[in-house]
Amino acid sequence: MTTLDTEKPQAAVAIVRARNADSILLMRRTEREEDPWSGNWAYPGGRAEEFDASPLHTALRELQEECGVALDEACLHRALRPLPARRRRPPYLVVAPFLLHVENELPTVVDPEEAVEASWMPLREWRDPLRHQLRTVPNMPRNCLFPAIDWHAHPVWGFTYRLTTDWLGLMAAHHPREAPGKAAAERALEFLLAHGLRLKSDWQASTVPALDPMLRTAQVALVEGEIPSEAVLARCAEAAPEFPAINMIEVQPDLVRIIGLGFEEYVIRAE
Repeated sequence: MTTLDTEKPQAAVAIVRARNADSILLMRRTEREEDPWSGNWAYPGGRAEEFDASPLHTALRELQEECGVALDEACLHRALRPLPARRRRPPYLVVAPFLLHVENELPTVVDPEEAVEASWMPLREWRDPLRHQLRTVPNMPRNCLFPAIDWHAHPVWGFTYRLTTDWLGLMAAHHPREAPGKAAAERALEFLLAHGLRLKSDWQASTVPALDPMLRTAQVALVEGEIPSEAVLARCAEAAPEFPAINMIEVQPDLVRIIGLGFEEYVIRAE
């Protein structure tokens, strides 16, 4: 947990679950240059307005405006813990998620200024680890892979992915409680050593503080040789019978950078 987790939410989203179909409502955002989440699958929601009585009212208002679904407080199942929604650069938004229950999937009418489509996604898709993979995503560097699940030929990734896997408890149920990102970093290091690089220095705490307020101080390992970037990316993108244990991996000829589930950072640097 970061200090951002305890800040007052600036936005809210509605996770609408249809119990009979066991599905959730997602919308794919309209592509707009000023929107940092342009074109992404997301839960209906947005920033709080001064006239909103509470974060829940923000979520309900945005749900109706963006998807044409009118619900009230009686549909609230529970409030989930607020999470930070990352953008390319700080500051980040703290978002309050609300889980709402309806009996059946409801018809939607999207606001074209906000969304290009809305879809009810079965939760069985989320519970199948083979549907999850590390992959490139739109508008992000090609040397960076993110955990995602494809839906209607577009990836669900980023905040929506983290929120859903956190809510469903997928990572907690399938990975050790302490630093699953470290295990992923260890595997990356073993892969490099198997490809001829030599270990110069094992994992040590970095003396350089993280510039990103969400990141914990990095653990750094030093190797000698050039990192085979394409081979590392291809290996990480392979399907695996487990849920990805990291939030991002960045690969360059002189470093591999891994951000763990707790936003801890691991760096393998080549010299």
